[in-house]
Amino acid sequence: MMTEQHIEFCQNENDFRIAFSSLIRNARKLFIVHGHQSYRSCGVKSLIDEVTSRLRMRFKEFEDFSENPKKEDVDTGVEVLLQNSPDMIVAAGGGSVMDMAKLIRYYACSKIPILAIPTTSGTGAESTQFAVCYIDGVKHSINDMSILPNHVILFPPFTYQNSRYLTACTGFDALAQAIESYWNINATEESDEYALRAIHQIYPVLGKEMLSADDRSRLMTGANDAGKAINITRTTVPHALSYTLTSKYGYPHGHAVALTFPYFLNYYLEGPESAYRGDDYEKYKAKMDLLRSILDVGSKPYSAMKEFICRLGLGFDPKRDFDDLTVAHGLNPERAGNTPLAIDDLIILSAVKSIREY
Repeated sequence: MMTEQHIEFCQNENDFRIAFSSLIRNARKLFIVHGHQSYRSCGVKSLIDEVTSRLRMRFKEFEDFSENPKKEDVDTGVEVLLQNSPDMIVAAGGGSVMDMAKLIRYYACSKIPILAIPTTSGTGAESTQFAVCYIDGVKHSINDMSILPNHVILFPPFTYQNSRYLTACTGFDALAQAIESYWNINATEESDEYALRAIHQIYPVLGKEMLSADDRSRLMTGANDAGKAINITRTTVPHALSYTLTSKYGYPHGHAVALTFPYFLNYYLEGPESAYRGDDYEKYKAKMDLLRSILDVGSKPYSAMKEFICRLGLGFDPKRDFDDLTVAHGLNPERAGNTPLAIDDLIILSAVKSIREY
């Protein structure tokens, strides 16, 4: 079972003011972790400033870190946190901001509560007990129950100004998380419920040219459900292969995940029973048949998913070439271990080579 969180869904600014005021009212000083320009442009800064001013709340801001959290940045954040002695951390931003706030609390060995306010619909990091940290250029995933934020405010209007490309990257990351959780060797009834709910919320709207307010709400709640799903199961091979594409070749995370996703969707839907690693193949096959139906990929899942990804603008970028072996050797073994069908070096290399077929 997932550790209980307090989650508020707000539909308008007044709802947000009430929820935020209620959650911080008993704090003496806040430590606000946020991004750079996006913190101002999406509207969260003005609302936070308004409420803290009215409550005469003291706070210290921290934004001195890179997009993919590095250990040295975390160490700086820990130092600033300890110097200021706050009694609540507010994380307002995308996945990197969420990870930074969680990592600061973890490495500070602190138990002060975290209030997470996502401003993108993608990572679900506000509802997971792990965070990515790059140590000497190597990606590490810190996994600990204490990392999970205590409170979450979901407010879709913070995503209204997100570009189509950012929406596609973050939205596909959430969709991939949900699908990877659903076919995961660690899947449970609870994770399947979250995963299916996320897929049904995200997939029908992600490819739209124009997104309505309701579409944005579906993406945000879907991303949160996807986060809850992978908090139970973790991700699988598309995520396991994405990290080098991001750290070395500059693809944003969701874009990097998308590049090998058609290959693995095809493999998990069409792969041989002999490769199955679980104990109930018929149940797995029934789940994959349902997934095929929901995604409406018919008998050609590879080409259908590739077409969907290209429509999102997440195909191969020839300006960002890469070395096949470097990407293949960068596979994260922990995430790859969650695969429901066995994989080997040939499958991994074939998946990487498929990226150039866009």
